[in-house]
Amino acid sequence: MTALPQRLAGVVLTLGSVFMIDLNQINPLHQLWLPLMLAAGAYLMTQSIMAVAIACGTLAFTHINSASPFWVESIAYPSIVFACLTVIAMTLIQRFRKRIKATHDERWARRQERQQD
Repeated sequence: MTALPQRLAGVVLTLGSVFMIDLNQINPLHQLWLPLMLAAGAYLMTQSIMAVAIACGTLAFTHINSASPFWVESIAYPSIVFACLTVIAMTLIQRFRKRIKATHDERWARRQERQQD
């Protein structure tokens, strides 16, 4: 079991957020900060930034209301979507580069083998 202390902290953070959150209250604590704490707890539990970014981005996108006078819906949620898309793009680029680097030697050996034949 790797990262057990972080995972336990994630469980505590997630449960604390779940038991405190009331999405019917229109204030930044319940509409922004507690959901972000929930996301941080989910990350600590899963150790997967991609999963958390996909979930947070999707939820923030569904709650965007650009005509709302409440700044969380009109400014914070679009910012969260942008941040999540950036995290997803950077993660995919890093994974792609890692995959290319990992298979580079094998591909080079195959090319050399073809040239010799």
